[in-house]
Amino acid sequence: MLTTIEKPIAIEKPWELRALGDLAPDERASFYEDLGDGNSEDYLFTSGSGNSKLFENPRLEIGVVSDNGAIVPAEKYPKTEGIRDAHVDVYLERYFVQAMPGRQFDLQVAVSSRHWFDGRDEPDRVSHTLVVRGVLGDYTNYLSEPVFKNLKVSDSLTLDIAVTFLTDRSTERLTEFLKRPELRQGIELASTFNPVFGTVATYVRGVVESLAAAKKNRPITDAHLTLVTSPGELTPPLIEATYVLFQPSTEAENSMARKPRYDSERGRIVLEDADFERNYMIMSIRKH
Repeated sequence: MLTTIEKPIAIEKPWELRALGDLAPDERASFYEDLGDGNSEDYLFTSGSGNSKLFENPRLEIGVVSDNGAIVPAEKYPKTEGIRDAHVDVYLERYFVQAMPGRQFDLQVAVSSRHWFDGRDEPDRVSHTLVVRGVLGDYTNYLSEPVFKNLKVSDSLTLDIAVTFLTDRSTERLTEFLKRPELRQGIELASTFNPVFGTVATYVRGVVESLAAAKKNRPITDAHLTLVTSPGELTPPLIEATYVLFQPSTEAENSMARKPRYDSERGRIVLEDADFERNYMIMSIRKH
């Protein structure tokens, strides 16, 4: 008797990057040296400084904001009915910058996912990117815009997220273009297949890789996440919720053990005994 094996979904990478934390020590040192050439007053940190541990880890950890503001590790969030075969809106609510290689910079944020068009055998790649102004110790100039609207998911949602530190003057023209207000509005997806979305994904890949290749630019985040409808013990759930995606320290990470919560009065994430000193995104998923 023959066993039927379903064709696996090809999950190609949305871009090819080498994040700062993935570089060899001598390559990181060279980046910091290039960064300070002629503009040393603009750059606070050097390789091996205390703050570099906060931006050299390219991964993202996931927490879910509960009703009382407490942030629970996603894999430990109480099991509830997940989203399945539905259309969702994915919002990037805020992005808080705790530490970066410099104090005068922009950030390119790119988000990619997979969308099920009607009648297609596999989901198709969709991507979006924009540039925001970064300020140390505060939120970027971005507030509650949808990255994807009407995104169709089955029993999982993939999110590929790249953040690139931008300060190379050779890329200023492209950076200014990506700051345009209309690019903050995200992508409105259709149910019927349209090749334009694939064209946009290819364009985003090219922009991400081009900006990352400039001498004084460098990706600091290159994370690939999957939320699932029926999560296991170590899998984050796909639910209607507000998620916190934070860049963990390169040292032993214990932030979640210190009971982080969202303080609505301050509009910040805090710990029980200190400030939450991490770069983090607040992202929400809602049914369309």
